[in-house]
Amino acid sequence: MRFKFKKNNSGQSIIEVLIALSLVMIVTVGLIIVTTNSIKNSSFARDQRAATKYAQESLENARKLKEEDPNAFWLKSGTETDNLGQFTREITYFLNAGADTMQINVTVTWQDNQGEHQSSLETVLTKWK
Repeated sequence: MRFKFKKNNSGQSIIEVLIALSLVMIVTVGLIIVTTNSIKNSSFARDQRAATKYAQESLENARKLKEEDPNAFWLKSGTETDNLGQFTREITYFLNAGADTMQINVTVTWQDNQGEHQSSLETVLTKWK
C-alpha cells in the first residue's frame, strides 16, 4: 500500500522570506560601500589633479620670470606661501651661486575628511648665457 501525501506549496515559509531579504540587504550594502569608495576616490583624484596643476603653475611662473626679468629671478630666495581656497602652496627657492643654479620646490597641501595630503614638484633652473 502506498501512501500519497498531498503537497501544499501554495505559500512561502518565513525562513525563505528571511533568507531572500538577507540576500537583498547584503547586495544593497555592498553596492553602497562600492559607491561610497568610488566617490571618495573621485574626490581625491580631483583634488590631486588641482594640486598638481597649482604646483606646475608655480614652476611655469618661475621660468617666465627667469626669462623676462633675470635679475629679479636670481635675487629670489626663501619661501613664499599662497592660500588657494582649500589648498596651500609653498614655493621654496634655493640658490646655488657656485653652480649658477636655482632649485625650486613647490609643495601644495590640502585637507579633506581622509586627512592631509600633498603634491610636490621640483625643478632646477640654470643661469645660461
